[in-house]
Amino acid sequence: MPTARANPFIDVVPGSSTVLPSSDRFGRSGHRWDGREIDALIAAFAAQRPLLVRGEAGSGKSQLARAAAVVLGGEDASPLCEVIHPRFEALDLLYRFDAVARLADAQAQDLARVADLGNYMRHGVLWHAMARSRPEAPRPVVLIDEIDKADADVPNALLDVLGNRALTNTLTGESIPADGRPMPLLIITTNEERELPPAFVRRCLVLNLNPPKGREPFIEWLTVRAQAHDDLAVDSEVTAKAADKVWTDRSAAARLGQQTVGLAEFIDLLSALTDITRQERTAAKRKKAQLAWLDRLSTYFLVKGADMPQSAGGRPV
Repeated sequence: MPTARANPFIDVVPGSSTVLPSSDRFGRSGHRWDGREIDALIAAFAAQRPLLVRGEAGSGKSQLARAAAVVLGGEDASPLCEVIHPRFEALDLLYRFDAVARLADAQAQDLARVADLGNYMRHGVLWHAMARSRPEAPRPVVLIDEIDKADADVPNALLDVLGNRALTNTLTGESIPADGRPMPLLIITTNEERELPPAFVRRCLVLNLNPPKGREPFIEWLTVRAQAHDDLAVDSEVTAKAADKVWTDRSAAARLGQQTVGLAEFIDLLSALTDITRQERTAAKRKKAQLAWLDRLSTYFLVKGADMPQSAGGRPV
């Protein structure tokens, strides 16, 4: 019988699908496993190193962390998440000091409480994950989303933690020692808006999730991933036509230097077609309605650039 620390990603089959549960942050979805994703997770899990997932917005980077959490923790498991923003502080992933609360207590002359800095520490997502990690239990999955939106101080603040696999609060002395505990599975995404520090990248394994180039590979890439979403009820001909529209509008936007679209917009479009035609009683009527609505609505999903014209489709029958 395998131990609790056996590498569970070895048993994931390329081409298989995993249902992703809804959570406070995410809706219910599905993930179609790609062989490169599986190999990258096998390696990151075994090496106990972060997996840095590169790729354009909407290419499924954060979804990979959700799928990994299900593999490790069961069908209802979700990753611990932190979405990075431009005002994110360097140590926020580890801990935060609530200076405002301490000032309020000082003004109230609660001197005994003010003297203990531990009363004002708020543990970050990585601290919580490392505290939970045990050799006999499934490893927590941590998603650090869009790290490229932060200053270089944020990834640099992780260098010591990633190198020593231990964590210390320099203000209070509180610590989480390495002591044989496994590192959480850390999945970090970047949309490449800002270059990451080389020292940080060296401490990561890297997976590039940008879609394939070329019309046919790209359309196949879209349609295969749509198959993992069991809540979509769109005719295969409609799906193929929608994927072709994504390619056409994406290519036009790229030529004009405008914002391009991809997987996220494609799934949104198919979700809308599913919802709009839900009441159609036969498959033939549903397909006809979906084709009509696709022509009418696709421009609003797929044309994002300010200088790109949005064509109006005909009214559905």
